Amino acid sequence: MAQTLLEAAAAHYAYGQLVQSRAMHRITRLWMGIDRRNILDSWLTAAGTAALVVAQAQQAVAEDAIEYSNAVMESYDVAPDAFQTIAAGFAGIAYPLGDKPRPPVGLEESILSPAFKTIRALKTGYTTDRSLGIGLDNLMLRSQMQISDAARQAEGVAMTTAPVRMHYVRMLNPPSCSRCAILAGKTYRSAEAFDRHPGCDCRHIPVDEALAGEMTVDPYSYFKSLSGADQDKYFTKAGAQAVRDGADIFQVVNARQGVYSTKGGALATYTGTTRRGYWGSLQETRNRKGKERYGVATRERLMPEEIYKRTKGNREQTLRMLEDYGYITGLGQSSEGVVRGPGVGYLGGKKPAYTLDPATGSWTAA
Repeated sequence: MAQTLLEAAAAHYAYGQLVQSRAMHRITRLWMGIDRRNILDSWLTAAGTAALVVAQAQQAVAEDAIEYSNAVMESYDVAPDAFQTIAAGFAGIAYPLGDKPRPPVGLEESILSPAFKTIRALKTGYTTDRSLGIGLDNLMLRSQMQISDAARQAEGVAMTTAPVRMHYVRMLNPPSCSRCAILAGKTYRSAEAFDRHPGCDCRHIPVDEALAGEMTVDPYSYFKSLSGADQDKYFTKAGAQAVRDGADIFQVVNARQGVYSTKGGALATYTGTTRRGYWGSLQETRNRKGKERYGVATRERLMPEEIYKRTKGNREQTLRMLEDYGYITGLGQSSEGVVRGPGVGYLGGKKPAYTLDPATGSWTAA
């Protein structure tokens, strides 16, 4: 059944991509027809047509999402809800972009926004071609998200009334960014949509509670499936090299969320530096200050970039520093991660010590 569901999910996703592609082509042609001497007024004239294109695409993907959801429920011998979800209810809506609360706006108003972004770029000093390119990028991003979110919302509503407990498993659509990669296989409750960054095209596959564990995706398998150049592209050169050198992929990727430059110019991170973080729990910490919730490590946690910069190709020193700053844990690379949670540390309960065997050149942890 798992393979059948994956095939259905792949077909559902492919149809959504086709609808998006056709809509993007039509919208691009409308944008290319803008009067360069009167950008705002000319786009005001075309925005209504562009909004209609997006709304039609929203309804098309919503209809497919409802049919897909019904097929999933039937595969579990569950009759779809008697009150059929109406696809038209998900069209013509501007779904909020990002995770911050914002006042609701109409779809046409959202479609107008790229014109104002273009004008701001012109006032900043960009050329007309560059400014129009910035506006087009924003228009494509907005339209793509509005269409994909219509499908996601329709699917969520259709699945909410299922009389069995359903889950969503997050599945990648390669190539995926590093943030999405480490979330591959994460399970969510059916009424809980996973976070999406602008342009994210990950899929959530509805499964029942018993099957969810069989459909976990391994982020390390995804990492290894990429070429060396793509690993560097999506995980950064230093981050990818750290993973290749045995670092925990979750520690490497998460560290980038809190990156900053120290007073001395070193690249460091705030991530994991409190007493409740993995690395911070192994350090000497000071008491919290001001708005800090927990005590923080008294020394800075260097980023992999800084470690490779300092070690200058010395592999022995590199591995020691990757271990010292919490990227190599000594417990291998597990798709589920080796850190159990805030304040717990890593499985095994003690910081490992590495020993280099001169005869074999291999490392052992004790």
